[in-house]
Amino acid sequence: MPYLTVSTNAEISPGAEKQFLKEASLAVAVGTGKPEQYVMVKFEAAQSMLFAGSDEPAAFVELKSIGFPAGGVEKIAASLCTLVANHLHVPSGRIFTVFHDVKAPMWGQGGGMFG
Repeated sequence: MPYLTVSTNAEISPGAEKQFLKEASLAVAVGTGKPEQYVMVKFEAAQSMLFAGSDEPAAFVELKSIGFPAGGVEKIAASLCTLVANHLHVPSGRIFTVFHDVKAPMWGQGGGMFG
């Protein structure tokens, strides 16, 4: 049930995008301790984006999940920031990360709810 969205104004080739998606999915599974079969990743490249008054490469990373490991959000943020910086060449200071802990009854799959 973890859902990662990465939006950036950086461009990436289709082959590199596929590799990024795979690595992001695994990073979320490892970071959250959830099976990768429940992880969904959405990637939005070449978006119109301005950060600190500049259109230099930037990224917004948002992760929603039913629960996070105690003290684990910092590790996940560092992991995702490194991934984005390495694949998209976005300086870490131009990457925002946001985490949402969603209650299980508010998250569904296949017509049913988790809670």
